[in-house]
Amino acid sequence: MTAAKPPTRSEVIIALGLTVVFLFAIILLTAALDGVRRSDFVGYYTGGLIIRSGNASNLYDLREQARIQRQLFHRSNLLLDNHPPFEALCFAALARLEYVKAYILWGAINILLWLFFQHLLRRHTQIPRNSYRYFLLCSLFVPLCIALMQGQTSVLLLLLFSLSFVCLKRGQDFRAGVFLGLSLLKFPIVLPFALICFLRSKWRMMAGFAVAASLLALLSVIAVGMAGVRSYVNLLIDMVRNPENPAYWSIMVWKMPTVRGFFAALLTGRVAAGHISILAEAVSTLLILFAAWRWRQEDRDQGGNSLGLMFAAALAVSLVAAQHLYMHDLTLLLLAVLLVVGSPRWSQKSRQRAVLTSIMVILYCPPVYAVLLRWQEVYILAPVLVVFALAAISLARRADIPLT
Repeated sequence: MTAAKPPTRSEVIIALGLTVVFLFAIILLTAALDGVRRSDFVGYYTGGLIIRSGNASNLYDLREQARIQRQLFHRSNLLLDNHPPFEALCFAALARLEYVKAYILWGAINILLWLFFQHLLRRHTQIPRNSYRYFLLCSLFVPLCIALMQGQTSVLLLLLFSLSFVCLKRGQDFRAGVFLGLSLLKFPIVLPFALICFLRSKWRMMAGFAVAASLLALLSVIAVGMAGVRSYVNLLIDMVRNPENPAYWSIMVWKMPTVRGFFAALLTGRVAAGHISILAEAVSTLLILFAAWRWRQEDRDQGGNSLGLMFAAALAVSLVAAQHLYMHDLTLLLLAVLLVVGSPRWSQKSRQRAVLTSIMVILYCPPVYAVLLRWQEVYILAPVLVVFALAAISLARRADIPLT
């Protein structure tokens, strides 16, 4: 039986082109439907409009946000823009266009970012040479499609984490830290990962992270002034203290695929809220400490040969330990999947590989997401992420599998 003929360069280009058409069709179809005015992009666009209006210090005035959304989108409930001030600067440029055009342009930008991502990772993962399989892994990930439909920034975050990984692989720790710092637009996800790197004593990486964080802080002050920054901090504090506020209706912890969301969904009404928070923080902390300890051991014992697997495990831990995580944020798992499948240790059969394969089948199955969203039980994915992280760490420990 002869081996399958590898695809030609022309066939690969055609396949890639069809994938881009498929992804852009998702954007256009969403834009053509009324649901586009209920997408998360509404919040980004609102922030951009406030910046452009010259009223930047009131960016986090909930009444001002509600007024704009009621006027432009006829919304009766506020879609809160609680993103960092520096992010609003980027969307201020898009806010020059009318909403639907801005949404389509942002979708096109996201697709270009995705193209750069899949091209970048192709060089740094040892995935089988069949390019069709690689494109399928990159393009058929449901959270990616959700991120595109919602007009989210998850694809940008995916690229920044990928650039950080590539720099680490090249021994450029400072640059890796800079790219990680630029990812602070989703700081609830980034901070656990940064803490893992800090516990590994990656000081050059932490220096780069601090430089990028300082730059973003400066941009935030430029964008909204000190009064606006204080308003943002007060908003974050109030979200923690008063989660029952109707303005925060979109931030439902028990719907999130995190440790916090898992315990909140199972224990609310049975255990005091304070005890649930303590339990969630304790488990999240243990996961972060364990990932940092194992990665530090792997650095010492294997000389960095398991970088991809440990990066993937730390990323999964950071997601599940985050204070806030939505379905579209799981787009970052695409990077973890590619790093695991592209690892030299993936080439031989093992119990860990079987577990990871089963998890990937779940993560790539659209009906799973449809059911979880329909029944509002997304929190069930939290233990799946934990098992993924532990299996990747365990696979990295297998000394009997030859390294290349």
